[in-house]
Amino acid sequence: MATDKPPILFLHGVFGRPALLQPWTEFFTAAGYSCHAPTLPGRDPTDEQVLRRTGIEDCFAVALQAFDDIDPEPGTPGHKPVVIGHSMGGLLGQKLAAVRDPAALVLLASIPPGVLWPQPKVMHNLLPVLPAILAGRPMLPSERTMRSVPLSTLPQSEQDSLLPRLARDSGRVFREMSLGTRAVRVDREHVRCPVLSVSAGDDRNVAPWISRRIAARYGAQQQVHPGLPHWIIAASAVDQVAPPVLNWLERTLQRGSG
Repeated sequence: MATDKPPILFLHGVFGRPALLQPWTEFFTAAGYSCHAPTLPGRDPTDEQVLRRTGIEDCFAVALQAFDDIDPEPGTPGHKPVVIGHSMGGLLGQKLAAVRDPAALVLLASIPPGVLWPQPKVMHNLLPVLPAILAGRPMLPSERTMRSVPLSTLPQSEQDSLLPRLARDSGRVFREMSLGTRAVRVDREHVRCPVLSVSAGDDRNVAPWISRRIAARYGAQQQVHPGLPHWIIAASAVDQVAPPVLNWLERTLQRGSG
């Protein structure tokens, strides 16, 4: 279908895979956008050996290549892709915006470009997976942890549906995010595109103060959704979260073409 709207690059987060972004890709496809969602290394299907050697920079290389592949006329304003990233995908989107020039960047419950400070109330959930994180081994926290942290306020039936679809992830990636290593750093002066920061009011992975700091870092508008967990991309939340994002995006693109 021909459209004058830019393509959208969706970037999934930790324990994610492109299929879990389907509620969002369907919403934006219905709005007339061409949506693309690459698989980050070792996650779909699960490849333990790949996950063992995968860090943030390896994930970023995939995101960058995907952006370049869908940018048919680099440097042409009407063709610049939009980037929408969830969780770690938001961090990758920030890194991408610093080296490319997307039409806009939308951060959904994004990981920060620095230390991901854990919240005291969930520290006990972190302890069982800490050895895997420190050793850089592939990991997937227990069902109890996933229900009480990233999926916390979703309906139980939706949690039941999501749990078997979550992907094992890289302990090395978690270690780099937790320590704020060089791999997660972003030069904010190089991020020149419009940025929207969308955060969940009951996010137990990314503290509210971190989300506010990310928004302030880029002079971004912030949309906050009370009661939602870190898994803000859930199908049950699409009707709440996606329409304001679409409204912001279309206003932003209209101003950019004026």
